Amino acid sequence: MATDMKTYYHTTSHGTRIFVEECGTGSELMVLMHGLGGTTNAFQPLVAPFSSKYTMLRFDFPGSGFSTFSKQSPPSIPQFVDDLTSILKERGGHDNPILVGHSLGSIVAMHYASQHPEVKALVLIGPGRSASHIPAAVERMTGLGNAALNGITDIRDSTIANNVAPTSSDLVRTIVRQMISSQDAEGYAATCFAACAKSHTDPDYAAIKCPAVLIAGDQDKISPLSRSEELKELIGGDGEKASVSVEIVQSGHQQVLEDTAGVVRAMEKLLSSL
Repeated sequence: MATDMKTYYHTTSHGTRIFVEECGTGSELMVLMHGLGGTTNAFQPLVAPFSSKYTMLRFDFPGSGFSTFSKQSPPSIPQFVDDLTSILKERGGHDNPILVGHSLGSIVAMHYASQHPEVKALVLIGPGRSASHIPAAVERMTGLGNAALNGITDIRDSTIANNVAPTSSDLVRTIVRQMISSQDAEGYAATCFAACAKSHTDPDYAAIKCPAVLIAGDQDKISPLSRSEELKELIGGDGEKASVSVEIVQSGHQQVLEDTAGVVRAMEKLLSSL
């Protein structure tokens, strides 16, 4: 396991300070992006399996974890994509990143891949899609954001219940509770509002040409298997498509924490084919 962990802050053009962690000794770059209410810790179980083969870069989205956000320039999905672009540009090198995204992070990964054909592969875990055109979904996310403004503890237990499968361990619930509890209420709410804003549209799925694996939890209430199957048909369009597969793991919406071995197997299957 890699012990060369380094942390730093990346300052964006709009004044946000993004907390970044890097570890690993591999020549290839793997970028890991968490979901709503997550932090870099959501991917800690993947460090041991992959840090000897890849340089692993994790960061907290603006408004999450240790990253700040600007009230004058509220978070948005396009801004998150720009932030990823900025982080990678500042690092230099690594022209062909492997992008790993969970939920919200998968949305950012797909947007980036649709704009950057150099992306080598996508790992999309409990993938998300735009719901800004669905009034009930907008109402639900807006309500969650407003509830968070009253205090993270008001939404913590319901979030754990919706994210973690009943069959999963109490350790997983403890980790998710810690991540949710660490969130800044205003930052969490701003991310909820960004997810349902009109600026959140689906990417050009047909423009994504790299290999991809969609990892679905068999008990996931938030991103059911049907969504991964739907995205499998959309990614790459109707032309000559790259390899896109769906893998099912035993989990709710915290796949990496709930079924680490299953996620690792799904990732290794894709990465070994590159």
